[in-house]
Amino acid sequence: MVEEDPVLLTGIEQAYHKLNHGGLLITAVGNDGKPNAMTIGWWLFGWFYHGRPVSVIAVRPATHTFKLLDEVPEYVVCVPTDDIADAVAVCGKKSGRDMDKFAECGLTAVPSQQVRPPGIRQSTLNIECRIYHAQRPPHMVLTPEHREKPLEAQHTIYYSEVVHVSRP
Repeated sequence: MVEEDPVLLTGIEQAYHKLNHGGLLITAVGNDGKPNAMTIGWWLFGWFYHGRPVSVIAVRPATHTFKLLDEVPEYVVCVPTDDIADAVAVCGKKSGRDMDKFAECGLTAVPSQQVRPPGIRQSTLNIECRIYHAQRPPHMVLTPEHREKPLEAQHTIYYSEVVHVSRP
């Protein structure tokens, strides 16, 4: 069961460290099945939601990933190794609308067990997530400064259950 998985327990501390040192990657796919990777610098993880851990991410509507999450409400949180720091930087600056980030960054997709988006082989941990609620703006989740921005610039908050964890 996910909630008792020692792989997940040992990887969470490393994931939070990476958030402050380059970021994490999330992968998503649209209806066409083509994977995209995006760097995130904000992530929440908690125990438990109906027997499973919860993952929460924030994504702006302007991103390609936002469109993909609307099409397929699943994603994988990937904890990158230090070897792919350059790829993490590219995935945070470039859009998947304009390039195949997996090909351009040398990322290797690995099939997931419970969701459609792949994990990334060059990660220490892949956390498969299924969205159960998307809180679209306006909402009070973000800081007052974020809430002053136009709605199209405000993040949607995705609440998700963790359905599988693996080390590639």
